Amino acid sequence: MTTISARRWIRVDLLGAAGRVLDADLSRPLPFAILAVVFFALRAPFVGYGHGTDPDAWRVALTAHHLLDTGQYLPSRLPGNPLHELAMTLFIPGGWVATNLATAAVSLAGVYLFARIVDQHRLSHAGLLTIGFAFAPLLFINSIATMDYMWTLTAALAAYYAVLRGMPLWAGVCLGLAMGFRLQSFVLWPALAFLVWRREGARSLAPFTLAAAGVTALTFAPVLAAYGLDFWNFYDAAVGYQDVLRLLGKEALGVLGGLGVLAGAILSLPRLRRLPRDAVHDPHLTAWLAVIALYFASFFRLPHEVAYLIPVFPFGLLIMGRYFARPALIGAVAAILLAGVVDITTPSDDLDLASFRSARIGQGLLFSNAETMKVQRAFVEDVVNAEVPDHSVVITGFVYPQLAVRERDRLTAGVLEHDYDAISLLSDRGEAVDGKRDVRYVWLLTYDAFQALRSQGYSFFVVPDAVEGTAALYDYHPTLFGATYLRLERPAPSAAKGTAATDR
Repeated sequence: MTTISARRWIRVDLLGAAGRVLDADLSRPLPFAILAVVFFALRAPFVGYGHGTDPDAWRVALTAHHLLDTGQYLPSRLPGNPLHELAMTLFIPGGWVATNLATAAVSLAGVYLFARIVDQHRLSHAGLLTIGFAFAPLLFINSIATMDYMWTLTAALAAYYAVLRGMPLWAGVCLGLAMGFRLQSFVLWPALAFLVWRREGARSLAPFTLAAAGVTALTFAPVLAAYGLDFWNFYDAAVGYQDVLRLLGKEALGVLGGLGVLAGAILSLPRLRRLPRDAVHDPHLTAWLAVIALYFASFFRLPHEVAYLIPVFPFGLLIMGRYFARPALIGAVAAILLAGVVDITTPSDDLDLASFRSARIGQGLLFSNAETMKVQRAFVEDVVNAEVPDHSVVITGFVYPQLAVRERDRLTAGVLEHDYDAISLLSDRGEAVDGKRDVRYVWLLTYDAFQALRSQGYSFFVVPDAVEGTAALYDYHPTLFGATYLRLERPAPSAAKGTAATDR
């Protein structure tokens, strides 16, 4: 064999091997074991960064620590994520490395379920779809954080898989678990109930629904014990349309990922034209579309975090696997994965002509998220190291949960104001106290709490983020009542909501 022919044979063989991987069922033991090794190896460098860039992740840690320290369960934020918070309590003694690894392990179980679902539908490009699901940047980020999104997604996939296997009772149990992790999962019920009805008949709807309701009620028992029927509360604030567009355009798939999917859809238009007709005859396709529509409706009702749309990913990939041409699917998945490493970025959040003109290639979602975590950690260190006199209150803004957890060996966390109308007693109404110096760190203060502490002779220090938050939520400016801006080395970082930094 000549050198040229040998090179050609190697090139052909490598392409053939790559093609076999892209079409392989990665849920089989050996392929899945290899996938699991790569899955954890790529996540290992990030698990030690902290609980996550989302303040809610640190709120969960606060709840877990408080439950272990006092035996009292207080939700991290209403309406509560009790199953996730109780699960994290088992791992919190190991810190964020343990909780993040637990999330990664549950996420890997979700990858396995997705691979089994792809196999059940006999979709081509099964390996490519599974790889896309396992390493999509938004899912990657949330699989290494102390958040409930991936726990919820795995339970939801288990519910759908149980429907595929003709087990409506177990589907209801898994749906109940998904709602116990995140109550938003109730939007899955119509789509899964439709499938149960089409596959198993109307008689199976009762056990499916009763199992889901019963498991949900059991998991929410701790929340009901703490709040009663007043648990239904959440941060209901308007979000500007530009913020929504930024979340969808920059943070969901990344700019390159979104463009890749759009290009793949355009190239696959002849196939996609069949989708409406197929949906009439295929109940599974109808269910996929229903899940996507219901989650988008839920998101637009309260579009605070792009991670609310995480359950859309597996069903979107299933539709892509069914209708995208092979080159289009390969290109779209490659673009999504690439956006985790490098992406088109703009220096500001504004979506205007100036921002598009300044667009450039920069950090992708994964590295931007890691950078945000580093900046947040440095800011927390600046806040706790800032010079303030004894008998002071420091209003820290959104980094308070992270500060309270990172400094828990030095500060005593507790509840400043027992206001059960608050979203969270431990964070929104919480405090972390340096007992030796009588310095209290808080997120924000209501006007009444501010005045009560002021009457006790406390000095007040505040960061800019907290001034804006106080004005928006409680209609007063602390600086007008004697609060002084804290002297810091750097400006307040972004509060990354469910994904990477907002300044990408």
